[in-house]
Amino acid sequence: MPENPAHPRARPPHAEESTSAWTRRDRLAAAGIFLLALAIRLLHLQQIQQHDPFFALPSVDPRMYHEWALRISQGDWLGDDVFYLGPLYAYTLGLLYWLFGPSFLVAKAFQCLLGAATCVGVFAITREVFDRRAAILAGLLAAGYAMLVFYAGSLLIVNLQVPLVLLAVWLSLRGLRDPRPRRWLLAGAVLGLAALARQTALLYAPLLLAWLLVGLRVRPGRRLLLAGAFCLGAAVVIAPATLRNLAVSGDFVLVTSTGGYSLWQGNHPRAHGTFQPVVIGGIRLDHPLEMREGYTRLAEEALGRPLEASEVSEFWRERTFDYVLAEPGAWLRLEARKLGYFLNRTEVWSNRSRELSRAFSWVLTLPLPAFALTAPLGLVGLFLSARRWRRLVPLYAAMAAYLGFALIFFVLSRYRMPFEVLLLPFAGFAAVEIWDALRARRWPRLALAGALLAASAAVVHIPLPGPNLSMAYYNLGNKHRSLQEWEPAIESYVQALRIDGSNISFWNNLAIALESSGDHPEQAVEAWRTVLRWGRLRDNARYTERAERHLRALGVDPDAADSGSTSPAEPERGMP
Repeated sequence: MPENPAHPRARPPHAEESTSAWTRRDRLAAAGIFLLALAIRLLHLQQIQQHDPFFALPSVDPRMYHEWALRISQGDWLGDDVFYLGPLYAYTLGLLYWLFGPSFLVAKAFQCLLGAATCVGVFAITREVFDRRAAILAGLLAAGYAMLVFYAGSLLIVNLQVPLVLLAVWLSLRGLRDPRPRRWLLAGAVLGLAALARQTALLYAPLLLAWLLVGLRVRPGRRLLLAGAFCLGAAVVIAPATLRNLAVSGDFVLVTSTGGYSLWQGNHPRAHGTFQPVVIGGIRLDHPLEMREGYTRLAEEALGRPLEASEVSEFWRERTFDYVLAEPGAWLRLEARKLGYFLNRTEVWSNRSRELSRAFSWVLTLPLPAFALTAPLGLVGLFLSARRWRRLVPLYAAMAAYLGFALIFFVLSRYRMPFEVLLLPFAGFAAVEIWDALRARRWPRLALAGALLAASAAVVHIPLPGPNLSMAYYNLGNKHRSLQEWEPAIESYVQALRIDGSNISFWNNLAIALESSGDHPEQAVEAWRTVLRWGRLRDNARYTERAERHLRALGVDPDAADSGSTSPAEPERGMP
């Protein structure tokens, strides 16, 4: 006998909430989350505009996107080489620059709007699969999520990538509820946009396609139609980038050409599991364009001929496979380390460190939600919601895609962000479940949730080596030096040297800042002496010549300066 839908036992928990149509209360909740998220981000933006030297002086990736966007806004829409990074973000910035001028404030204000919309996306996904209470909690967690607020102030792809991934997941959820071809065509198109932001989004496609073709409860012919619509939507959006790459270079590259050497970067014999700049020819390559040139040069030297971008990528891909096959045990240990870092509260930084940025924004000093809190709750929610697994397949697929990317390549905080954000619906659900179990005195359910929460928190809080902030201090010192803010620059370089006292670049820039300030002549001489000793010790002619020249300008004989010690100095605690 069919169940009576009006009977209480026939309805799953929160069934009255989990309908697709939003009520007035839903719309009000979403609007409130949007306004709260926008206010937090705009406050952070106001703070960094006033205090952060990086605001008007972007470096590494943000600087590259800014310069790329400038060229686009000035009419260079096509470019002359295959895409090295996902193009969508640069073209979005280029459009903003064309409309409003090259304004960092406008670009970051736009990112604040995107960030607030992202929080509504978290609310919408949670509302789709759970209930309004869980959706409000998840949306509030997103509104104040520390890393989302932090990234809103930097020119980085993650600000565009995360809302696109959320939109693709939401459309997929709607497509499962109402499996029509146009829904899946749109879901594929949005996924294509996400891939143009960062190509890793394509890892989501085969996982979702497998479910469409095997698990969806419709006729086989219907499954093929839906899967075809999904693929068509993605292909139509991605094809212009592929054709553009072919037109400008004659090389067939789907979107970007970085796959092979990114694979090697995460899986070579000295790989750490997290993002680490490579050293090629004794030079640390921490700029994307330097990395491309270095990897290309080594591949061409090894093969003895000029290579297309796709051939360079293939060279490093094959080299990675050779290493994995030759050292499977070492590679498996590396994979375990990647998994540990991926699930850990540690935020692996690149370009900017949130820890150092707190000095420039009181918003970042607030007790904002972070992975240390949301991950244990989210992992509990994953387990407690398992009975609804069929409705959650798009969420599972997207999260598995970003976990898979980290295991295939390496762990980096901003690459993990889609996973972090997709955990928030489960965190909201877990909080509601625990509260309901407590109110109803369902002790077995509460005990299970408590045990799972303790186990998840233990995993997330396993002590792992924290991020090395020496380069973060060095980068900060460089920005202060560019602004001729000598005392903050000196302090930043000293902090970098207290972490890594053997880095000759740190000593070099400290010496320049001390000399340029005019207030620390004796310390400047000592710093240049140390640069000279390191330069001679390492047979580095560039630093040796520079130190000799500056010492002479300061009235010091370089040979006499180097005769008093055989080992380079460490930074003094009393050094300004």
